[in-house]
Amino acid sequence: MENDISYDQALARIEEIVQSLEQDNKSIDELSAMVKEASHLIKSCKSRLKMTEEDILKAFEEDRE
Repeated sequence: MENDISYDQALARIEEIVQSLEQDNKSIDELSAMVKEASHLIKSCKSRLKMTEEDILKAFEEDRE
């Protein structure tokens, strides 16, 4: 899933999950599945942000040389 979805799509899905959790009563099974999905999406977003940060830092380092 991590490679199949863009950062913006992942963020939008996380927002959908949060809204759904706030609005509806969920069974334990539904809640567990949604939390797992959100956790995976959050890790994916963090990873992409970290890679972007590293790319920016490398670009600035190359610019100084």
